[in-house]
Parts: sequence; structure tokens; C-alpha cells
Amino acid sequence: MENSLRRVLVCEYVTGGALCNGPLPTDLIDEANAMVAALVGDLVALDGIHVTLCWDNRLAPPSFPADRVALFPVAPGEDHEARWCDAADRCELVWPVAPESDGLLGHVVALFRGTGRPVVACAPEAIALASSKTATAARLAAHGIATIPTVPFGAPPPPAARHVVKPDDGAGCLDTFIVDDIAAWTPPHAGRWIVQPLVEGEACSLSMLVDDTGGVRLLGCNRQTVERGSDCFSFHGVEVGAMEHRRAAWEPLARAIAAAIPGLRGYVAVDLIDRPDGPEAKGPVVVEVNPRLSVGYSGLSRVLGWNPAGDILTLFHPRSADAGREDAHA
Repeated sequence: MENSLRRVLVCEYVTGGALCNGPLPTDLIDEANAMVAALVGDLVALDGIHVTLCWDNRLAPPSFPADRVALFPVAPGEDHEARWCDAADRCELVWPVAPESDGLLGHVVALFRGTGRPVVACAPEAIALASSKTATAARLAAHGIATIPTVPFGAPPPPAARHVVKPDDGAGCLDTFIVDDIAAWTPPHAGRWIVQPLVEGEACSLSMLVDDTGGVRLLGCNRQTVERGSDCFSFHGVEVGAMEHRRAAWEPLARAIAAAIPGLRGYVAVDLIDRPDGPEAKGPVVVEVNPRLSVGYSGLSRVLGWNPAGDILTLFHPRSADAGREDAHA
């Protein structure tokens, strides 16, 4: 099939200039850079694909081949959304990456869809649902999927010796607290906070590819490096493919999640706590669904032995050549 797709815009929220008029969040830069490096690296490994990369010009320029990757700088004082739309006008497809917090992912996707360009993203209703941990837990539970009981802060908490409190639309381990006395705890800032029981088990994630019919390919079974402190969690990366021995148990879970949340499409990540299968532990329990590229994408093509970017592009731009398997990173 002839490849009519030549230039893809990659716009990652943290590095792409959204924060050009404020301080850069140092705690998110490493994860953002890892996702950009993996995604752009996979895209330029595809035959004929060139990338335009939105880039906060306060950051050191990334080391991509200049003949395949053009930086589109966003500078302090500029309207980053206007710059992004200008960049989209010069490309044939947009691949945005943004956190769900404060509705950012939904807003960025809508912004780029307004340019008339195809956008690599889930449907608006799927993004809205997955952006709320309360709504996600309720939807999954209604479909018989094991998830962590979740209630708004201030409501009667689920029975537990210890609880976890976090923002309803939070990303990763940011603002995730372990609380011994939930009745005496006060949120550190305003927002929609939720309460969950502390669930013991191994922090893991799924990397899955969902097509436009709801079909699912489980790409990666991953282990997360999450440290538990006395009163909070901290995230230190993902070991992609480290949980392949759990694939048989997790493949039905991946299919069930896609069926429960119509509109998931492309790359989707699922955070879960893994527990031994059996009548007592009841296997894995879902923590959240991320309807976007996640840090678990980093290193995925190397582990798979083929390039998933080509398969994802084909879902959103059917005439793009699926060159990913031929140009996979060894």
C-alpha cells in the first residue's frame, strides 16, 4: 500500500511548550523525555516518516537526526496553543501526549481535532471517563472487573486499616498519600480527592493496542518500580516486559477493559496491582486506565522486536504504510 503519510506532529505537553510561561516541573521532565525519545525514535524508524516536534526552547535540544526530525520551538511569551495549531497545519497527522489532570488531555485532543488533522487519540467520551478514577472504577466494577473501591473524600471510606488518598484526575504517584487516620487527614490543596483502601500486591501495568472495533492486542506486561514511603508513594520507572509470565491471566483482563470503555483506541496503558490468582486473592486489580501514551511505551519496540508505531498510525491514517515490523529496532 502506498504511504501517503509523510509528516507527523508530536506534541508532548511538558516538553512541547505548554508551560512556556511558567516554571518547568522537574519531577516530570524525565518521564516526558523518555516518552518523546521512544515515540520519535519509533516514528523515524518507519520508512518515509518525518517528524515535527513541538519543543519548549528553554530545554536542551534532543539528539534526533536533523534530516528526519524538525523542532518547532515554543518560547516564553508566546501563545503555545496558537503555535501548536500552526505546527499542525504543516503536518498530516498529530500525535499528542498529555496528562489527564485538569482535563488537559481532553482539551489538547480537542484543540488538535479542531485543526482538521487526524489525531492519534481515544474518543472524547473514553478520555473523559478514564480521566476520572471514580468514574473508571464504577464502570469497570459494573462490568465485573476487579478494581479498587473508590469513594470521594469526605464520604464514608471503604473498610481498611490504611487508606490511599489521591486526586480523582491525578497522574502517576503525584499527590498520592498513605493515610492511617482518614478522619483526621486534610488534603494539602483544593481539588476532587478520592479515598481507596490500601491494596497489597505488585505494582504493574499493561501496554495494549486497541483497534477501532474494540479488538485488543496486549503488547507489554510490565513491572512498575514504585516505592512506598511512610506516607506516600514514589514512581521510579517501568520494566517493560518483566511480567510476561502473567500474560495468560492479563490478556482476558485487557479485552474486558476495552469492552467496558468504548472509544479506547490506539495505545492504552492500564495500571494494576497484581496478586496471585486464586479464590482468596482474586488475581489482578485495576488501579487506573490511561487513554494515552505512557512511560511504559519506552523500550517497548526493543522488547517486542517490532515497531508498534506503524500499527498505531494505521488505525488513524489508514493509508500510512505499516512499515513497523520491517523497521523494528533490534
